[in-house]
Amino acid sequence: MTTTSQETSRPFFSIVIPSHNRAHTIATTIESCLAQSFDDLEVLIVDDGSTDDTQAIVEAIGDPRIRYLTRLNGGPAAARNTGIAAARGHYIAFLDSDDRFLPDKLRHCHDHITTTGAQVLYGPMYVDRGVGRMWIRPASGMRPGEEVFDYLFLRRGVFLISTMVVSTSLARAHPFDESLWYGDNDQFGADLALAGVELHYLPEPLTIYADEYDPRRLSQSPVSSMDAAVHQRFFDWVESHRSEMSRRAYLAYRARFCSRLNARSAPLEAMRDLLSAYRADALSGRECLRQSVQTFMPRLYRRCADFVARSHGVQAPS
Repeated sequence: MTTTSQETSRPFFSIVIPSHNRAHTIATTIESCLAQSFDDLEVLIVDDGSTDDTQAIVEAIGDPRIRYLTRLNGGPAAARNTGIAAARGHYIAFLDSDDRFLPDKLRHCHDHITTTGAQVLYGPMYVDRGVGRMWIRPASGMRPGEEVFDYLFLRRGVFLISTMVVSTSLARAHPFDESLWYGDNDQFGADLALAGVELHYLPEPLTIYADEYDPRRLSQSPVSSMDAAVHQRFFDWVESHRSEMSRRAYLAYRARFCSRLNARSAPLEAMRDLLSAYRADALSGRECLRQSVQTFMPRLYRRCADFVARSHGVQAPS
């Protein structure tokens, strides 16, 4: 097969970074991309309706590999789809605008892709809670033959978007659900798995996830204290796949997610969800206790998790 000059000029990786009012973190995120030991890349910043000086900070970096795209605020999923559509690379590496790649991230991914022909990579990452030491999450990837919702809900797995690398053609064929402003990472990974795509898990953490406390972040705030509609759209997506998940996975989902939404408005329903999961062996006794604290006392849960990370976490990578 003859390779055209246009194909040979394409970078191997397009790093897609959605950003909304992240002027205070975006430079560090971009620098982690430009410092990669494998540098056949472009960096796409998709500004999702920012009102701060993000653009000025990005332009001041002045690297020709950076492309700056703007759009009206539509949420992270829509911004990622904008980046996917504009990407010139053969593969897309996703990165959030306050996370960082370790220097050999793309080299490891490139080596695995060229060796195996993988179309999708994901893995664990260092979780920086701002307490001096870090968690590594998730503990493992999907097991051979494991159903994706068993992985997500029974085993507390997760598809962390800043670890995911996907072939551009596949990302365009299976876009993010733009109605989701919360949970779109799990939707994206689950949809790929349900389509029969093999997801390759790289066990070495190659990304640092910023998880310092910020009540404005959807991923951190108690579900019951946020705009319920934002979370409800994710719950609606899960319900649309109920026929594709086991009963135990569904009960675990109800306990881990729905109980938190109902904790204030319908505490008895939230407690029923927790007990139902425990009785069905979807949550162990220890998991049920932990989830109960997270559901009904989210701020206490955060403090306890920070304490455990500080005392039992791993040293930050150099």
